[in-house]
Amino acid sequence: MKQCSYCGRDNADDALFCRECGTELERPSEPPPPEPQRPEYEFMPPSAADRTKDLVTLISCRTLVAADMIASRLRAAGIESFLPDESLMQVIGWNLNTYGYVRVQIAPKDYDAARDLLTEIGQDA
Repeated sequence: MKQCSYCGRDNADDALFCRECGTELERPSEPPPPEPQRPEYEFMPPSAADRTKDLVTLISCRTLVAADMIASRLRAAGIESFLPDESLMQVIGWNLNTYGYVRVQIAPKDYDAARDLLTEIGQDA
């Protein structure tokens, strides 16, 4: 029950105004909006041997959609990326346990810039 601060009359919990004097009743406080979720990436640092290859794996994503979003962000920043598991996940995407995750691969020279870009995006989200 809500009590009117002016006349002291008891009112229903869902009442907005006092039924006796018409005074606006105190509204329940609204919970604060939830904090936005920030993407947390687990980068796969390339070894010295990996840095001699044409492509290195930057990150592995659980879904093709997440990998495609990261690849799009990288391409927008001028960093070419490749999803070697894209076709496989389009065909067998319903069973993640079969083949695992979708890899996002880039040139070794772009690794540090890509990691910095995604870390920056994660902090701004």
